[in-house]
Amino acid sequence: MPSIASEINLIETFSNTNVIGLTLNHEDMSLDETRCAIDTYTTEFGLPVTDVLSQPVEHLLHIVTSAFPIIASKLAEKG
Repeated sequence: MPSIASEINLIETFSNTNVIGLTLNHEDMSLDETRCAIDTYTTEFGLPVTDVLSQPVEHLLHIVTSAFPIIASKLAEKG
């Protein structure tokens, strides 16, 4: 299985873009293990990390709107 670092490198090299965050697959992990993995990967990769199924949707929304402020402004316009 490829490492997270190699996947980030692959995406950034071939897509001419930056990875803005990571989502975690929490299968077979307890809630405590999921939270620990989120903290570990956030520190290790310097990127925001969330699990879209066990964490509030606002975490993912914050990752996206932080990277793309135009989306945040459009959401604010819609109220």
